[in-house]
Amino acid sequence: MENRTGVKSRRSYDADFKQELTTMLVSGRSARELSQSFGIAENLLYRWKSMAMMKTKVVRHRGENG
Repeated sequence: MENRTGVKSRRSYDADFKQELTTMLVSGRSARELSQSFGIAENLLYRWKSMAMMKTKVVRHRGENG
């Protein structure tokens, strides 16, 4: 995606969209399939998954101490 000056701009995705794709990835859909279907780089999907897993660990860890 390029703007008028020819410089590529970053796309942003809302939290619900990221969560939906992360859930699909965790439930068995391949990153390649999701990448092709939604036009998103595979490494971005893996990054979202990793971030979601880290958040889950933090929440669980805080819950144990609470």
